[in-house]
Amino acid sequence: MSSKTASPMTPTSVNAVRLLEEIAHLMSLKGENPFKVRAFEKAAAILTGREDLAERARQGTLTELDGIGKGIAEVLTEFLITGVSKVKAELESTLPAGLLELTQIPGLGPKKAFQLIETLEISSVRELEYACQENRLLKIKGFGPKIQQKLLENIRFLQAATGQVRLDQVLEPAQHLLEEMRRLLKTRVECTGEVRRRCEVLHSVGLLIELSAAELVDGKPSSAAMKRISECLVAAKSASTGAPIGVPIELEFAEAKNWGTHWARGSSSAAHWSALFPEGSEPGAFRDEEALYASKKLPWIDPVLRETGHELELAARGVLHQVIQQDRIRGVFHFHTTRSDGAHSLEEMVRAAREWGYQYVGVSDHSQSAFYAQGLKEDELLAQEREVRAVQEKYPEVRIFWGIESDILADGSLDYPDHLLKHFDFVIASIHSRFQMDRETMTERVVQAIRHPQTRFIGHLTGRLLLGRKGYELDVERVIREAAKHDVAIELNAHPQRLDIDWRHGPLLKKAGALVSINPDAHEVAGFSDTEYGVWMARKALLFDESVVNAWDLRKVESWLKRK
Repeated sequence: MSSKTASPMTPTSVNAVRLLEEIAHLMSLKGENPFKVRAFEKAAAILTGREDLAERARQGTLTELDGIGKGIAEVLTEFLITGVSKVKAELESTLPAGLLELTQIPGLGPKKAFQLIETLEISSVRELEYACQENRLLKIKGFGPKIQQKLLENIRFLQAATGQVRLDQVLEPAQHLLEEMRRLLKTRVECTGEVRRRCEVLHSVGLLIELSAAELVDGKPSSAAMKRISECLVAAKSASTGAPIGVPIELEFAEAKNWGTHWARGSSSAAHWSALFPEGSEPGAFRDEEALYASKKLPWIDPVLRETGHELELAARGVLHQVIQQDRIRGVFHFHTTRSDGAHSLEEMVRAAREWGYQYVGVSDHSQSAFYAQGLKEDELLAQEREVRAVQEKYPEVRIFWGIESDILADGSLDYPDHLLKHFDFVIASIHSRFQMDRETMTERVVQAIRHPQTRFIGHLTGRLLLGRKGYELDVERVIREAAKHDVAIELNAHPQRLDIDWRHGPLLKKAGALVSINPDAHEVAGFSDTEYGVWMARKALLFDESVVNAWDLRKVESWLKRK
């Protein structure tokens, strides 16, 4: 073997042309001289298809080509020889974070993207999507309902090819696909995998298809059966009227005699399955899942719960039924109205809550520091308090708690002075800015908010947006312990773009004896339905009813809110 170090691979001519196109785009975004932008675009067009660029860069003959001046030749030479471009790096460093990503959205040019970044502090497509759903664009000059809706539609189509999707983005199209496959194949077809487990982020959509023994060869469909299934899948996809699913469709097949085994295995995490059948033991053939679990002297376990293996311990102890369920939610906190960034009035929201059968609701518009969400100024609070009383008289069957989603300021203090905060029935303390603090500083900031005597909930604990923004640095374990110590509930924000706190922190929550509140963070009446996503996550966390505040009856909730 040669002792020489292999030289690094140099960029190809194709990459060099792409570099020129990218630099032209960056220059355009920055607003540089159009003639300079055009020169790079023209050079890219001229050089497309040439194979000798690397050799010319080494020989210094790039300027012999028509349309390639000294400046562009220097950029190309540096890149083709070293693999880097200082010009591109400098351009990228001068542009606002997120501008490149945002301008990928059809219909969103640099000028409007700049406006959104400056006004709403948006730095990613996912953040913009969330802002659209919260109606934050409506009061920005040059935007409106139609533009906001169009941007939202364009974002959805852009996201369809990312390889990952959120649960809320795939449930409806997956159900439609399932129904079409059943109709076309005229056999049993069921969802499996991440969809059936209600995972918050999905990499694929699984379908289990029942076939006869004659249609299977060594456990796989015969060529004729596979041809028919493939044709049906294409037809089912084309029948969809909405956005594409955006992740692969994974097909599995089973005979009726072992349907239960295949369905259970496909609908379980690896941890659940290995705990159920340890050391590679095999379950055998079962026609249904109930029989499979009964063979282990266990009740049937909801696929939503089949995550860590701890659910098997609860099932064996006979306490699995204590894990929170949707029909045990008696009320919800955290929703917004037209007074801040909501789409419906307080009365409309309360009327919707009554239709959901809730005993109580907690309105919590944004506080004054949330200017981007039209947070309430001090002089607006009295008007809302009067409105709460008026709507309460009109709908006595639904107890209305008046609250505020108060920004946690940089030093951990709450928005509004204490004498105003005391007027509210509850305060949700949330972070909406200054995400870049280090772990220790951010943790102390949240802890200080927890210790405030008016704080009853900590909202969307880590600030994450699924597939859009990582949560900020935080000592989650310490925060949970502090919240439990001060009898403050950790919000499980049920908005499907947040689902924050992460269900994987369930063991920490239970160990600390912390309270959780499953809050929809609704900005419109339809937002109440998001509570279901929160319940799914709380079930994955194996949270019992007693630890979920909004599973309590009204009297217990009133007593808890008054404890400070």
